[in-house]
Amino acid sequence: MAEDPTFELPDGRKLGYTTYGAELTPGKPVLFYFHGSPGTHSEGAPVHDAASKCGAVLVGVTRPGFGDSTAQPDRTLSSFASDVLHLADHLGVQQFAVLGISGGGPYALACLRALPADRLRAVAVVSGMWPLAFGTAGMATHLRAYHNLNRWIPGTVGWLLGLGISSAADLKNGEARSDEMIAGGFKSWPEVDREAIFGNGGKLFKALARSTRECVKHGSAGVGCEGGLFARPWDFALEDVPVDGRLALWHGGKDVNVPIGMADKAVEVLKNVEYHRYEDEGHLSVALNHLDEILDMLLGKLGE
Repeated sequence: MAEDPTFELPDGRKLGYTTYGAELTPGKPVLFYFHGSPGTHSEGAPVHDAASKCGAVLVGVTRPGFGDSTAQPDRTLSSFASDVLHLADHLGVQQFAVLGISGGGPYALACLRALPADRLRAVAVVSGMWPLAFGTAGMATHLRAYHNLNRWIPGTVGWLLGLGISSAADLKNGEARSDEMIAGGFKSWPEVDREAIFGNGGKLFKALARSTRECVKHGSAGVGCEGGLFARPWDFALEDVPVDGRLALWHGGKDVNVPIGMADKAVEVLKNVEYHRYEDEGHLSVALNHLDEILDMLLGKLGE
């Protein structure tokens, strides 16, 4: 399999990325895909067909410390915005939209706050992570413990989680065994999410498995770094994020990774934000089952 490209940033770091959907040519609408945590841009593969149908280019970009993207120990949520803008310039993309899933959500919001409105035209946050101060009622117990420990010892927690991920990602016993271990991590997820992950020939699972294997290929530094960023106070206030018709949220009532109560509180802060609240959807099913709706919103804003 050919290696996905990397882009060298002005400070010498490398940023891993790839494109899905339509061919990247002048005039095509461009969407940037921000993956969950931990993960890489390969998580965006299931969006390929829908993006192609819309004639849109989907640029999956891997955050520092994951996959082929150089680790950046002092990074913040907001610092990623400049990386994205540099990549957009490199690709010759003047205007674009952002789709942030799960752990990609905070970075999408950071971009909306930091980047010029004439460049970043729209943002969709789907099952996005929110500040822990919004409460964790309804969150899976192990995830609540993970986030709470990350407030104090993110490096240690990240190292331990990285060991587990690396073990599951190890191909020395074959890809089938690796897939089995990765699949085991979804056993406790709600049925609606398991159907989304393993249904349709396992298309989503295959992307998640590849993303999992790739994210620790050069170590687990990104795992600990990102865990700390999510658990501690963010480097920007939600009140400072300009909604101005460019932001929409999607969230499921059966989400146990990021409980819907967190999204409900975010909506109270993000005045007049477009909010799609689906009681019977889970953490990943909401993206899969409402993908056309999400893409329509982003492409509609790009076309204005």
